[in-house]
Amino acid sequence: MLAFPDTWHMTVTIVLLCLLAERFLLEYQERRQARWFFAYDHWLERQNLPGWMRQGFGGVISLLLPPLLIISILQLFLNDALFGLPVALFAGLVLLFSLGPVDLDDQIKRFTEAQLSGNAEQAGSIARDLLQDEPPSSEPTYSQALAGSVLEQANNRIFAVIFWFLILGPMGAALYRLASHLPRLQHASQELDFMLTSERLIAILNWLPARITAFVYAIAGSFEDALYGWRSYQERRHDEFKTSASGILICAGTGALRLSSLLEQEPSGAGATDAHYLAEAAMGLVWRSLMVWLVLLGVFSLAGWA
Repeated sequence: MLAFPDTWHMTVTIVLLCLLAERFLLEYQERRQARWFFAYDHWLERQNLPGWMRQGFGGVISLLLPPLLIISILQLFLNDALFGLPVALFAGLVLLFSLGPVDLDDQIKRFTEAQLSGNAEQAGSIARDLLQDEPPSSEPTYSQALAGSVLEQANNRIFAVIFWFLILGPMGAALYRLASHLPRLQHASQELDFMLTSERLIAILNWLPARITAFVYAIAGSFEDALYGWRSYQERRHDEFKTSASGILICAGTGALRLSSLLEQEPSGAGATDAHYLAEAAMGLVWRSLMVWLVLLGVFSLAGWA
């Protein structure tokens, strides 16, 4: 849609504006929650649909195809109107609602504030949201898990969304975000085939973006340590992770951070409970990596003008 080459500069502009808008709309991030998608799934469950439309691949397609078709039709309808301004605004809105939906930097700031104020309950709640699981009970495992989750979630919330937006336009961003919601649907807990197909789809959509993001982590951090972490995943650590995407992001990202050195430098000393220290360091790497992404997009955009 927006990716090559005469409209590439417009695509890059939309990405930049959405990333800026996200910073100014933090108080409205709750509105980006895809409640309509969960309501849509509940409505489909009440319909008398054939079994193949609720199970496995058929169930995933039945859920994703209608909203993606609507986005595609609206995009085609707006494409030639008013010098492309309406389609650019539409693409920007879809991208903005596909990012996140919870702002990662804001989440880390709230976690840090909770830890520093001694609010263990709030800090634990944020940690569970980040890890999507119960956090480890001891240090430094807790801090390491949190830092790794920041690196993984940055791909899921930001980098992969931008990647698919660049490749497929608004439909790509929406596809990635809606697919990420599939395992959380009530239907997924009831149909094993649906859950497995959803996870396979997410793994496919994450395969290339995760590896690009891990490589950018290496550029933005310690390149040699990041490559060592990547190799360690491939050679001996692959069984520790549910997916190859999460394994490569965490192993390469924590290598780029030089995590062992950060643990030694932590102001409170080894074994401390200041988990925010590593989380903030991981978020710093994410910001530097985003700058690398934007510089690369800018270079491609300038090349498109030439």
